[in-house]
Amino acid sequence: MHLLSFSLIEPEDKFYLYYPSWLNVGESHLYKLALKATNAHGWGFKRFGASREEYSREMIRAPLYKNYLDAMDQAADNALQQLNAKERMLLMKSRTAFIYADAWGETGPFEDVTSPLHSAIMDTLPKNLVKKFAIKDFTCKVRGEEHAFMQAMRLAQDYLDWRLYDFVVICAAYRAVPCLVFSQQAMNGRSKNKQTHLNISVERVGCFVFSQREASLGIQCGKMLTAPQGAPLEQVISGLDPQQDWLALASLKKDAAFEKQLADAAGSIRHINLVDMYGESGPVTPALSLIFQQRQRYQAGKVRTLLKDVFGGYIWFDSWSMH
Repeated sequence: MHLLSFSLIEPEDKFYLYYPSWLNVGESHLYKLALKATNAHGWGFKRFGASREEYSREMIRAPLYKNYLDAMDQAADNALQQLNAKERMLLMKSRTAFIYADAWGETGPFEDVTSPLHSAIMDTLPKNLVKKFAIKDFTCKVRGEEHAFMQAMRLAQDYLDWRLYDFVVICAAYRAVPCLVFSQQAMNGRSKNKQTHLNISVERVGCFVFSQREASLGIQCGKMLTAPQGAPLEQVISGLDPQQDWLALASLKKDAAFEKQLADAAGSIRHINLVDMYGESGPVTPALSLIFQQRQRYQAGKVRTLLKDVFGGYIWFDSWSMH
């Protein structure tokens, strides 16, 4: 399939360091477990709606959610404006599916929501975006924590390959609620990586328009790679050219053994860590490889984005310039 347009938005505010508090013992306990699981010495957050008028240690716990919803709307507008007039008309008139990819499913209980409409947008489906793209055929929500966006892409690829729809719009959003972020990482157990670092979680929202119509960027979602001790290196880099292509790692928890194996292999593929480069954004993190490719002016050859699951397997997709 092809990516016709996309837009990613993050807060323009600065990072704020998280501090555990005795007023919220459960969250503080999860914070300590998450630090051990990722071998980090601290956690920074960049969130939509963080108000400097709030107490510095509380501003990242309860930011203004309206800024987050406005960013989703802006990302959709940006993606639409990148299409030419003919493509926009086809998108509105053709069979179009809409997929909303979200990390947590329901975040309303963690927000100070004042409107049932806003609660429905965050927890179920952003109907304002459905109307914006004039969706009449199919809508759904994919809730898959850090795998949600890549699962939505695989669903989009199947729909387009089967000719069920002419366009698929994916809106992906990540709300970095501290206790949910910590609880997800705490499930991974203690890290074996000995190098300490500072974790960075960045809220991002994105909108992506896919179709079989030829565009500047091609996308191919691969099958899941599974093995008892993780995916063998040969499977991971199969089909990649060491001279032109890149491997983009998208997991917050580093696989030190795999990265060492990758670095030691003779003639190995060049690789980057998206979390180290841009910060962690839950399900939106894999989409950052598109930003990397865009900033390379699409001269990076093929980029294979790799995301590890908790059972040792990997899911991946390839992206490459069509020009």
